[in-house]
Amino acid sequence: MPTQSALEIVNALFAGQKDLSDYVDSAMKVVAVDQIDAKKQEVGSSMFKEPDETPEVEASAETEVTDTPPEETTDETDQRGD
Repeated sequence: MPTQSALEIVNALFAGQKDLSDYVDSAMKVVAVDQIDAKKQEVGSSMFKEPDETPEVEASAETEVTDTPPEETTDETDQRGD
């Protein structure tokens, strides 16, 4: 079913009006506001949720650290007898 804005644009077009910019502008604003509100609802519903499980990124980071051999520590102090 077409939106009210779409019907107004079509009616204005068939009525012979040449300047449809006001109708298109208002229709674009309505669509933009609807999309922003939908995104707000989506983000708001998941923002404060507790995570169900540990993310895979953290698990893979741990395996990378344990897979690497330990580095040899060297004494980097100045041992010259100046």
